[in-house]
Amino acid sequence: MHFRLSHQPVEFDIPDEWLVAAGMTGFSPTAHAYVASSCDQYPTLVVPLQEVAAPTRNKGVTWFHKDRMVPILHGFRNGDALPPIEVDEPPNKSGLRFRVRDGFHRFYASVAVGFSHLPVSVRPYFDINAL
Repeated sequence: MHFRLSHQPVEFDIPDEWLVAAGMTGFSPTAHAYVASSCDQYPTLVVPLQEVAAPTRNKGVTWFHKDRMVPILHGFRNGDALPPIEVDEPPNKSGLRFRVRDGFHRFYASVAVGFSHLPVSVRPYFDINAL
């Protein structure tokens, strides 16, 4: 199935067979975001999807892996507590507050099933290019 972010020029596909395998046929979210775990050091916040920059992959790198996407979708359907998406707040924002550090599949699965918000864990900013 083909999906498009409403607030960023990003389009992506998730194979229909993956959605069927996860039991997502006819799924309609009953909450703004998926159920997420939390920890004391970096508590989970629920923020609008429009505040998070869509993560990308380098050219030639596979975007999604079935063995990661299907369990996430299955967890959404069952209301399982999954880890929040790890984000940081870059100082030179491109109009969006957060950048995804870890949670590529959870981000795009959330978009695909129609969540309007994301559970995030805000971590300290670091510039990977400065390493």
